[in-house]
Amino acid sequence: MYSTLLLVAAAPATEPAVGEPVRVSESQVAELLRNPEGGTLVVSFFASWCRPCRHDLPLVERTVLGHPGVRALHVSLDEVRDAPKVLRMQVELGLRLPMVHLQTDAPGAAAARLVPRWPDVIPVTLVLGPGGAEKARFQGTIDPVKLDLALGADPA
Repeated sequence: MYSTLLLVAAAPATEPAVGEPVRVSESQVAELLRNPEGGTLVVSFFASWCRPCRHDLPLVERTVLGHPGVRALHVSLDEVRDAPKVLRMQVELGLRLPMVHLQTDAPGAAAARLVPRWPDVIPVTLVLGPGGAEKARFQGTIDPVKLDLALGADPA
């Protein structure tokens, strides 16, 4: 599990994106959501076919990268066979934060098991504290000002 936990550090703006999305199991995502390293962790759930997700992920990234003490990652809910689409989206949007691709035949059902009160709509961005305590939740189109406030309220 330690290898997936190391994914939650963004590449510096002067370096290329962190690389191909890492394929992870539901249990690995559950471990990431527990945020065992503490501090603030931002987790964005998305799919490559989701138009609002394509709009929101760059906004989430710009906001998170403005808070150096915050760790973050994107979790793809695309079907397993759509891995090339996930990578293509990452490259097209120039995403820099680590990205994982949940490997399951039923991504929506897995998300509902992983996230209490799952809204069955994406994008969903969670701001988690130590132990996975939910500090803020954004569903649908994100307001970067509100995300910035949620991140600024917790000193890095």
